[in-house]
Amino acid sequence: MTAFTRATTATFLSIAAIVALAGCSLLSPEIPRDAAGQVLEPTVIGSTQLLVDDCFTFVEGSNLSEAEVTPCTAEHTHIVIGKGELAKSAITEAGGLQNAVSSACSETFSAFKETVADGERPDQEFIISERTTDDGALMTDYACIATDGATPEA
Repeated sequence: MTAFTRATTATFLSIAAIVALAGCSLLSPEIPRDAAGQVLEPTVIGSTQLLVDDCFTFVEGSNLSEAEVTPCTAEHTHIVIGKGELAKSAITEAGGLQNAVSSACSETFSAFKETVADGERPDQEFIISERTTDDGALMTDYACIATDGATPEA
């Protein structure tokens, strides 16, 4: 391999790596956040990418797989109040997925209800996904979410 061929190959690989990284950021956009982690501008992301304290609205027609995360001072329908993961054994011990996730989110939801305005009745909901760990274990990731009727301050 000549020096020219090596240089050309290295340049090509560098460009390919840059294009691949740019593609990753397009598929999973960087969400502008302040120092406290709060979203600064509306961004559409996969609903499993939401973080605790994110305010959002599910994207219509996405079958709940996408959410528009927004600053909590902007209009939104939901807020993430907790996240975690469950092993298959924990789900079995709880008597099923619904019971396991509901139990895992129970205290968090109770604490959230204490913070809402009088007369507000938030609903508890969940976002659930599965993944396999590097050692082959199946894990269920969950997000505890609540409807958030908070009206943005004028």
